[in-house]
Amino acid sequence: MQIRHAVETDLPAIVAIYNASIPSRNSTADLVPITVESRRDWFAKHNPQSRPLWVLEVDQTIVAWIGLSSFYGGRPAYDATAEISIYIDPGHQGKGYGSRLVQQMLDNAPQLGVTTFLAVYFDHNAASKRLFDRFGFQPVGHLPEIADLDGVKRGVVIAMRKMAA
Repeated sequence: MQIRHAVETDLPAIVAIYNASIPSRNSTADLVPITVESRRDWFAKHNPQSRPLWVLEVDQTIVAWIGLSSFYGGRPAYDATAEISIYIDPGHQGKGYGSRLVQQMLDNAPQLGVTTFLAVYFDHNAASKRLFDRFGFQPVGHLPEIADLDGVKRGVVIAMRKMAA
């Protein structure tokens, strides 16, 4: 197992993992698969210095990824706050890869200049709740029934983890 910074040639694998999460209606509000082309600008907003995008490889195959996004449109006053996104290939879930990726992100917080991490996940996503609870994320908000997933109303939880100063 290896965790490394994503490079642009990883984008097809990153998109494939993301698209694999769509049918479950458990991890994303996208309802149809996205394209690699549609993610190029998103990919370009990541950088190793402050908003990394890491991939986890097993036997030289990308099976998971984690990234940070700037909060609230990247307004400068929020530079020390970032949202975590994490996706794991369905065939590799339950193997501890999510924990390894979140731990790496938290361990790198000082170098990234991040003092507050946010996680936003569906309120019915028990796996994400367990993952973020394990790392001390505290729910700070709940937006009930804001997503329509095939006629089923779902809410999102906003959880936060402040890093020690």
